Amino acid sequence: MKKILFSMAFIAVNYAFDQMNLEHSYTSDGSHWDVYSDNNTSHYLIGKENNTFDIYNANHTLYKTLVPNIPGTYTYIPELLKEGYPISKRIFNTDDQLEFILTFINNQNGQRLMLIINEDGNIIKQFGNDYQPLYQIFHDAVSNQNKFVISKNSGTNTVTEVYTLPTSTLTTLEIQTQNKNKLSAFPIPANKILTITNLGNGGNHVQVYDASGKMVLHKSFGWGEKSISLDVESLQAGVYLYKIGDQNAKFIKN
Repeated sequence: MKKILFSMAFIAVNYAFDQMNLEHSYTSDGSHWDVYSDNNTSHYLIGKENNTFDIYNANHTLYKTLVPNIPGTYTYIPELLKEGYPISKRIFNTDDQLEFILTFINNQNGQRLMLIINEDGNIIKQFGNDYQPLYQIFHDAVSNQNKFVISKNSGTNTVTEVYTLPTSTLTTLEIQTQNKNKLSAFPIPANKILTITNLGNGGNHVQVYDASGKMVLHKSFGWGEKSISLDVESLQAGVYLYKIGDQNAKFIKN
């Protein structure tokens, strides 16, 4: 009887897994893919070689090829460093075109270039090396407008710029909620010690990854601790991702 029940359970489990079917396969450059979906359609963004991106429709047919107009010495920074909304609609423009936030790095001198562009490759806004690749989009209920906040280095100071956008709604639940309960850290940029606020999301250790995805720091902490201090002095200058539980954020090391 037990053998019969086990066989039936095994068959049931296999049947459940059979319901997950491969719909399509994409081949990318190993550094980038993203998905956008709203009430009307879905799009897949697949990174190709030489800073070229293919945009596919929901049925996996090619929609457009996106080729940002940037110097050949720049290379796209892998998806590890992306924010929660690399693809959007009707946030930076009121038209129906897809919008992209893409960050590149100069292979010769390490300078960064962040572009907000539409699906035709037209640049909506460009941010140079002085700008930190840490930004936030939020809806200002008082003015009923979307706003974009980004910081840049100015000597020994940090200048935070607030941009008013021409739109007044955030179109997807992911964008509306991604800034809630977000990890935070200070100071940014950091030189020696980075202090991370622990939101008590079930994690009891922090992991730090470099731009290649390699874990470079790891530290455990007690469940009741409200903040975690990390010694980052030995890290090379650059952008890093830190993760606690199922949440992650970025910081810059000077």
